[in-house]
Amino acid sequence: MASKALQQQQQGGSNEEGVRQRVNRCMMKLSDRDTEAMAATELDAIARELTADAFPPFLSAIADARPTDKTPLRRHSLRLLSLLSHSHPAVAVAPHLPRMLAAALRRLRDPDSSVRAACVDAVRSMAAAHPPALIAQDQCAQIAAALSLAAAIDTAAATALDPDLAYHLQRLLPRLVKLLRSNAFKAKSSMLSLLGSVAGAGGAGTAPLLALLVPCLVESLACNDWSSRKAAAESLSVLAIREKDLLTGFRSSCLSSFESRKFDKVGRKDHLSKTAAKFGAFCLS
Repeated sequence: MASKALQQQQQGGSNEEGVRQRVNRCMMKLSDRDTEAMAATELDAIARELTADAFPPFLSAIADARPTDKTPLRRHSLRLLSLLSHSHPAVAVAPHLPRMLAAALRRLRDPDSSVRAACVDAVRSMAAAHPPALIAQDQCAQIAAALSLAAAIDTAAATALDPDLAYHLQRLLPRLVKLLRSNAFKAKSSMLSLLGSVAGAGGAGTAPLLALLVPCLVESLACNDWSSRKAAAESLSVLAIREKDLLTGFRSSCLSSFESRKFDKVGRKDHLSKTAAKFGAFCLS
């Protein structure tokens, strides 16, 4: 029995290696105009006939496409991701979706427009074929996504990695506020923390954006969830430090909201009081 299992394991390993070698050989042919069409046809056939064991080596091979590779190779590797989504059952593809998405998203900034278009088509195909995996409103995923983005923004702001960071965040802020107000978004406290990070990095540095963000944060002070109220108060504090010159017109409404939460029965009451004092001090300074 042991020898039979070992033999099957060795056979499976050789099959996987054979798939990878075959795919690599075809990928090289994609770079040659004379063999491009033939290689694309063979790769499509391999993608349609993949077994469960052959998925990982196949994905590994097509995900190895580098920016220095020729355009047909980069483009067709993305088309293969679309083909996988349509050619196999959702249960077979679902375990590999993270890797497939990662391979597609690496091409978002490709200099060739046809490659970027193939990237969009690949993500669209994955979303259409596997909606529960890519569209489901999972609270844990929302929390992780919001906090990860907040950490990335904090790091970028602290190290000045991107001189245009504030500009990009100002374009993003309205979408984040809209997402926070959506009933489908469950990770309210994490999103409020993210808005604080955006504000701290200069993402709310105009009067129209403040007019959008401040009422949203003030409304969140009355949220039923204590962690959301706390995150909203902290984000307002960050906003007061960063944009104090633009916040004078919002001072009264914000302080009134802080005052109404002064006797908060859930959580630490002194937190909102300290935040209110900080907010008022910065607006008056």
